[in-house]
Amino acid sequence: MPGMTIDQLVDEYGLAYCVECGKCVAACPMGEIFRDFSYEASPRGVIERALLGADFTDNDRLWFCLTCNLCTDLCPAGVRFRDFVQAARQSIIQAGVAEHGAFCRNCGVYLWPRHTVEYMKQTLGNSAEELVMLCPRCRQYDMSRRVKTPTLYSPVREASSR
Repeated sequence: MPGMTIDQLVDEYGLAYCVECGKCVAACPMGEIFRDFSYEASPRGVIERALLGADFTDNDRLWFCLTCNLCTDLCPAGVRFRDFVQAARQSIIQAGVAEHGAFCRNCGVYLWPRHTVEYMKQTLGNSAEELVMLCPRCRQYDMSRRVKTPTLYSPVREASSR
């Protein structure tokens, strides 16, 4: 939903229907992954702030979400938190705030939150850079280019150039 305000997104994705049961927070894997995770970045914490009209452009709370959809699947009230997060991030990026996002190094499309990229690099090593910093379209193009030009990327050539 390009150009929508947080208040409009709150209505669009049913955040006001939250019954504060806590199922979303209990199921959320962010606490196990991110050391700097706090309640304010949990689905319930973000919903509370959104309902109070918070400005998400000045903090990183909205960018912790992994968009795994566990919270949405478990919500008895039908709050579509993942969809809200994705739309809110796009609105924030369109407003020119890009510091919390990671973008495809080839085409510039938004990929992931920076928190997620740093976690993937930490977990998978710096070799993950190639996987996590290209969008699916650019990754496919890059792989096609490698297949078409095998001599440029062959293991024999790489080993001999060391």
